[in-house]
Amino acid sequence: MKEEIEKRARKANKTTSAYIIYMIELEKSLISENELVEIAGRAEKDYISGKTKKLKSLADLCK
Repeated sequence: MKEEIEKRARKANKTTSAYIIYMIELEKSLISENELVEIAGRAEKDYISGKTKKLKSLADLCK
């Protein structure tokens, strides 16, 4: 694992420590699978209850 991290750090032109810090910060910005499922569930309920609008195209989104 250490060799893999060092390889990726070199590829990213970072020190190993800087690369690890970067990856931790990146991970913090991601949502978990559970959060995604929760959001999708709420969105589905909103759609079923008519709180959302079905668009026919991306252009409709800009209207």
